[in-house]
Amino acid sequence: MKSDQSIRNICIAAIKRKIRKPFDFLLTDMFEKETINEIDNDDFKMLVFFENELPIARTRVYADSWTLITSRQIISCKDGMIIACQANKVLSWTWNDFKGYNRLPFTIGQLKFGDNQTLEIFIETGRASMVIIYAIRTLVGQLAQ
Repeated sequence: MKSDQSIRNICIAAIKRKIRKPFDFLLTDMFEKETINEIDNDDFKMLVFFENELPIARTRVYADSWTLITSRQIISCKDGMIIACQANKVLSWTWNDFKGYNRLPFTIGQLKFGDNQTLEIFIETGRASMVIIYAIRTLVGQLAQ
């Protein structure tokens, strides 16, 4: 199995290949060097992380509504309700239709996992959408190998 650092490096490289600079998004952050403890940890204080697990990207639309991609999990909080899914359990995804969303700051995609369970994820619209989309696609692909 690849290390968490290796998985994060691969995901960040995939994201950067798809997005042109600058990486200055309103709602979305990429984490190239930070640990979980070094980012805005108030959102994550109730969560349990695996040893060596690293953050990759986050879209935060409100204080109680966000999606975090780590080197092992996809975690989404909607109106304060947190649901986590191990990335190797993701079976399929729907990103939503981005046409006509240029006036909205975010949209909601869905990941299907396990026994027909669904995880709603927040995706910032525009160029920033590629951060979450490619983080998830690459992460799931890396963990499936």
